[in-house]
Amino acid sequence: MKKLLLIVLFSIPAMAQDGFKAQGREIIWEKTFPVNNADVVALLDRQPELKVSSFIDNAYKGSVREISNTCEGGSGLMKNNCKFNFIVLVNPDHYVVVVRNLKLLEKYGPMQARTMANRCEKYFLYNHALKDDEKSVNDLSCLDNFLTGIFSVQQSASLGTASN
Repeated sequence: MKKLLLIVLFSIPAMAQDGFKAQGREIIWEKTFPVNNADVVALLDRQPELKVSSFIDNAYKGSVREISNTCEGGSGLMKNNCKFNFIVLVNPDHYVVVVRNLKLLEKYGPMQARTMANRCEKYFLYNHALKDDEKSVNDLSCLDNFLTGIFSVQQSASLGTASN
């Protein structure tokens, strides 16, 4: 029985669905990054916009008040900055990032003086499911690449010293 339980527990990260998913009336982004002994503190420090509010039992919880959306492609909507909450769950052989409450900071009015934080559900959710039209799929793919770049340890590893 113990072997079965261990097999199930260790296979969950491999079976987890990465990317965006609808959970009730909310869109959540989740991604598992397979890496041994990840330096999550260095990963989070690399992006000054990532503010960690708590650390409990290998889980870093935090938020981003505003970060420039650098995703390539997508519609004009993808040129807006973002804000979101995140949790990074650290295990010895991988870490999992969960992003919730993802909002796009859109500018309105004369000279774009007014900023409104619009939830992504407004654009990408219909009847408790992700929209599957071409524009929505392209925009979500763009956001997926953007979030992967923010939380990927491989990118931070390439920031090390250059070889001669």
